[in-house]
Amino acid sequence: MIVIGELKMFESPHIITIDPHILRSINKSSLRKKVLFYLYSIYPNYDYLANISRRVRSDPTNVLGCLKGMGNRYNGSSSLIELGLVEVIEKDGYKYYRITDLGRKVVEYVREVYGDYI
Repeated sequence: MIVIGELKMFESPHIITIDPHILRSINKSSLRKKVLFYLYSIYPNYDYLANISRRVRSDPTNVLGCLKGMGNRYNGSSSLIELGLVEVIEKDGYKYYRITDLGRKVVEYVREVYGDYI
């Protein structure tokens, strides 16, 4: 078995398991899923919060919540950044967000197993 972050890969090319906490987090929030899939679609580029919000058609506060966690509505331990699916890039005093390698593998796994969306 090979472990990459939270992605567990077995020697067989047909068996890949992902930490159930990651799948539950994506299942629980359609916004987390939309943000993750959007960042996947623009990889290797990154984007800023307001533009991500426009692209997924949601309020910037809600998008920030699913990225970083915020209060009770978006649990920090289930946020995309905390799960290691998205990274923050700071450049010239601005924050940008990009999907990580683990995030890309999770999206590919989800698409393969569940279709485009869970």
